[in-house]
Amino acid sequence: MLRASDRLNNVAPYALAKVFANRDAKLAQGVDVIDLGVGNPDMRPAPGVIDALKAALDDVKKPNHRYPAFAGLPEFRRSIANWYQRRFDITLNPDTEVLPLIGSKEGIAKFFLAHLNPGDPILLTTPCYPAYVGIAALTQADVYNVPLTVSHSFRPDLDAIPNEVADRSHLITINFPGNPTGGTETPEFYDKLHSWATKHDVFVVSDIAYCDLSLEPDYRAHSFLQFDKGKKRTVEYHSFSKSYSMQGWRVGFVVGNADAIGRLAKIKANMDFGVFTALQRGAMAALDGPQDYTAEVAKIYRQRRDIFLEGVRGLGFDLPTPRAGMYIWLPIPKGYANSIDFTADLLDKTGVVVSPGSGFGKSGEGYVRIALCDTNERIALAVQRMAEAGISAEMAKA
Repeated sequence: MLRASDRLNNVAPYALAKVFANRDAKLAQGVDVIDLGVGNPDMRPAPGVIDALKAALDDVKKPNHRYPAFAGLPEFRRSIANWYQRRFDITLNPDTEVLPLIGSKEGIAKFFLAHLNPGDPILLTTPCYPAYVGIAALTQADVYNVPLTVSHSFRPDLDAIPNEVADRSHLITINFPGNPTGGTETPEFYDKLHSWATKHDVFVVSDIAYCDLSLEPDYRAHSFLQFDKGKKRTVEYHSFSKSYSMQGWRVGFVVGNADAIGRLAKIKANMDFGVFTALQRGAMAALDGPQDYTAEVAKIYRQRRDIFLEGVRGLGFDLPTPRAGMYIWLPIPKGYANSIDFTADLLDKTGVVVSPGSGFGKSGEGYVRIALCDTNERIALAVQRMAEAGISAEMAKA
C-alpha cells in the first residue's frame, strides 16, 4: 500500500479545519454566521487594477494566455523594483533580486525547501502566519520557538535567545506588521536585529504583507532591507492579497539576496510555471498606479478595529490597540482551558467565527484572532451577540 511520507506525517492536522467544519454546519442549519475567522478582505481591488486585468485578457497583441515565464515578466520585475525604490528607497536588480510568486505562501514554502534539510535548526517567531508552521514541519526543520508577547510589544526578545542556539540557527522569521498580533517594528529594533543576525550569522526571512495597512497616522512600516543594505542576509516577501485586496489573484513577490532568490527560482522551475501573465499586468497597475487605495482600505479597517475594541473592552477584555493590519489578537476568557474550546463555544452561543490561537504556532495559545473582514454593522453585531451571551473576560465556561 502507498503510505504517507515521513515529512507529511510530521505535519499536525490543520488547526482551523475543525473550526471551518463547525462554521459550515451552522450555516447548513440556517444560522446567521458572522465569519471573522479568515483574513479574507471583503473589498474589491482598485478599479484601475481590474481594468488592467480586463485589458490584458482582451489584448490580442501580447501572448498573455500562453505559459508564463518562470521568472515573471521583465516589466513586472522592474515594476516591483521601482515600487521598492519609491516606497523604501531601496535599489534592487530586477533580474537577480526580484522574483514574482503565486502568492507569498508558495514562495515561503519553496524557500524553505530550497534551503533546509531535515534537522536544520531555525528560529520561528510565533504566533505567526500558519504557513510558516506547516512548511517548517514539512521540511522537518529543528524549530526553536521565539515567542512574541504583549510585554515585548509582539517583537522577538533577541536577548532571550541563547547564544548557542542563535549561533547554530540557519534563519529567523519576522513579520511586521504582524499577523495575527498586529505588532509593529521600530527602526531601533530592526537596527538591533541586523546587528544580532550579523553577529550570529543568521539569515532573516522578512514578511511585509501588511506594510501599507497602517491604522495610525504616525506609523509607516519599514523594510528590513533598509537595514541590511547589502542584502547579505535577507529575503523579503510581499503580497497583493491584503493591501490591495487581491487575495484571489494569487500573486506576490520576494526580493533581496540574489543567491537565495536564485535557489528559490530553481525550485519553482521544477514545480510551477509562474503567475498567469494577465494577472501580472494587473498587479503592475496596482504598483505603478496611485497608492491612495491602500490608505482608503486602511481607514476602513481602522473604523472596524475601533468598533470591535470599544465593544470588547466594555466586556472587560484588556488588550493593546493594534497599529497596523486587519486583525485583533484577543485573549480568551479566564474560564476556558484553551483557544479551541473558546472558539467552539463562541460559535455555539453567538454564531461568530474566530480563529483559535493554537493554529498560529506554539506561542499562540490563550488567544483568538479576529479578522476585520466584514462591515462595521456586522462587527458591531458580533460584539453585541457576545454581550448578550454573557461572554466577558472573566467568565467561566458554562
